[in-house]
Amino acid sequence: MNIATIIENHADDRVAIIDGEERVTYGELRAWAASIRQLLTERGIGPDDRVAVPAGNEPAFVAATLGALGVGARVIPMKPTNPLPELDRKLASIRPQLILVGEDAAWMHEHADGITAPMVDLRTVPRTAETSPDIVEREAGDIAIMMLTSGVSGDAKVAMLSHANLAWAQAAVCEDSPDGLGPDDVALAVLPFSHIFGLNVILLALLRQGGRVVLQRRFDVADSLDLCRRHGITVLGGAPPMWRQWSIVDSATDAFSTVRIAASGAAALPVSVFEDMQERHGITIEEGYGLTETSPIVTSSRGDAKAGSVGRAADGIEMLLVEDDGLPVDVGDAGEIVVRGPGIFQGYFDDTEATEAVLTPDGWFWTGDVGVLDEDGRLYIVDRIKDIIIVSGFNVYPAEVENVLLEHPDVRGAVVVGTIHLDTGEAVVAHVSGDVDTDELDRHARANLSRYKCPTAYHLVDELPVAPTGKKIRRELR
Repeated sequence: MNIATIIENHADDRVAIIDGEERVTYGELRAWAASIRQLLTERGIGPDDRVAVPAGNEPAFVAATLGALGVGARVIPMKPTNPLPELDRKLASIRPQLILVGEDAAWMHEHADGITAPMVDLRTVPRTAETSPDIVEREAGDIAIMMLTSGVSGDAKVAMLSHANLAWAQAAVCEDSPDGLGPDDVALAVLPFSHIFGLNVILLALLRQGGRVVLQRRFDVADSLDLCRRHGITVLGGAPPMWRQWSIVDSATDAFSTVRIAASGAAALPVSVFEDMQERHGITIEEGYGLTETSPIVTSSRGDAKAGSVGRAADGIEMLLVEDDGLPVDVGDAGEIVVRGPGIFQGYFDDTEATEAVLTPDGWFWTGDVGVLDEDGRLYIVDRIKDIIIVSGFNVYPAEVENVLLEHPDVRGAVVVGTIHLDTGEAVVAHVSGDVDTDELDRHARANLSRYKCPTAYHLVDELPVAPTGKKIRRELR
């Protein structure tokens, strides 16, 4: 098998990619990927070599990824806007044999002296080739994609995903899902392809089905609405910050009139955003849960969405909530989410110790996330284990405190962290944005939280450290 073959059987004249006014058909995309295979073969790149692709959501990224996979290489998607020192660290950790540089990362050529791997500017690669090697057959467990991730521990890691891992997750959102993605679907690709949600659930899954992918290189709410309207978007996937902006646009807009699948992932979706999209636009957001290490499917709420829940375990996924000793918790009690199934990654590149810390010999992956299951098997995410604050021996989950603070009408954002406290071990500290009176906010917290969960200090800030996916970067505030 080789997931590079997902585009091979679609009609030549069928449109695959839309980028502004440019349209790339499946026939053109196949020729472009073949040209990349020819280039890589001439440079000696073959099975299991590592090819970094720093590029944005651009057609060249798609061709480069399919082309590199086609020669059996391992593809490492990279965010093109990383600062140079961070880029250097990441390149040092993956040690690629070749770097295929996209348009959005063209600035890298000015800093070539500090980069040891050879670079090729994708803008110089012909979109067709007179001859090209066939797509290389790979084993199911062979590595296809290596994703840069913080990992369960929070440290930088490189998760290795196999051809079978990725193909299973694609099938989970296509053939194996009620009203799954199909050939007539048109998806807005605004989630970055350097993120597993944007890469596998949006881009590769749509290409597998012969659908159409509309690229948006950087999120802008007005532009995204225009793209939805112009292209009849049927699949709209986004991170919570995007959904928050979509939820407050004029309810009279017709931009969402063709949307049939609205999906949120990468971080917890606020209940208020779920409700606003339903009330203002008649859109039910289907929230799911997954990680880079799960390709990224664990749960889905397709066809059965409920505010606050990330749904039930996907078909083929075993999921347990357990205590520290591995014993299952009771229904309604919080426990670490551990999962097993065909999407579980093959381990962290060059880091056996980190792999063994989260992946058992019999295939159970300890996610580091805390959740609660209800009587119907729906999962609710509580927080990350590493973010738990222990006050006088009691666990405080920052997300619970943040959700309460966000219920105050004057609070725009909130990030809660722990700090050392001589009497209680740790104490809760809240960093808040918005025009809010902290004494009033404290009264609000005390009316809605147990005393030990209430912040002992409030810091008003103009901006909070939040990743584009919506995940809160607590380490910057600790």
